[in-house]
Amino acid sequence: MIARPRTAFAYRLLLLLLCLCGSCLANAERVEDLPKPTNYVSDFAGVLSPQTQQALDALCAQVDRQAKAQIAVVTVKSLDGEPIENFATALEDKWKVGKKGTDRGIILLFAIQDRKWRIETGYGLEGILPDSKVGVIGRSIVPALEAGNYDSAISSAVVQVANVIAADAGVSLQNAPRRGPPQRQVKQISLGQLLVGGAVLLLLLILFARFAPSGTLGFLLGMFLGGGFGGGGGRGGGGGDGDGGGFGGFGGGSSGGGGASGDW
Repeated sequence: MIARPRTAFAYRLLLLLLCLCGSCLANAERVEDLPKPTNYVSDFAGVLSPQTQQALDALCAQVDRQAKAQIAVVTVKSLDGEPIENFATALEDKWKVGKKGTDRGIILLFAIQDRKWRIETGYGLEGILPDSKVGVIGRSIVPALEAGNYDSAISSAVVQVANVIAADAGVSLQNAPRRGPPQRQVKQISLGQLLVGGAVLLLLLILFARFAPSGTLGFLLGMFLGGGFGGGGGRGGGGGDGDGGGFGGFGGGSSGGGGASGDW
């Protein structure tokens, strides 16, 4: 007669376990799951203020309109172990930043929980933004990234890239942000937190195995590991409020994998 309360308790533990696992999986991004961009700035990690997104969208729109080059600014939560170079190349293949025939596109990618950055340069911009130069730009913002000042860091990188493109095209950019507004520190997941989380999950599994009816644990784990959670899910769309100064979409650009990467 006590099996029913134990079973109910076990199912409550399983529900908690699945919720915890689901929240962990939701932090990882896959290129195929990312939606079509609606602005030059796609803040999937949610670390940029609306003011910074709007200012950067307006700046990128100027570069697009006057210098005929496209800048994509992308933040994601986690790469789920994938090299950031592969992620950036796959993203360029999907979004095709730049125009067909000129390939004047560039992606500034930031993986927040992985603490990695990547600047992926299209064929048409490699002459003015070689690997060495974009490497200097990326390394220059590391102190701000380490401090969690993502508005300031990402704004600085975009402005530096935009200024190089504008100078080469002989155009002047108006109201370029010098730096983003002050922003709170963003907490990162520590190794200790990961170990505690793993211990909690292990305890839940042990308790469920003890109290659940025979065979239930194996069935549910098989369903979970075998793809019981189908679909990529709906991640937040990119960009901030407004039209960002007239975003008309990417399309046609290509990259050969040039650029630079680093961490913080």
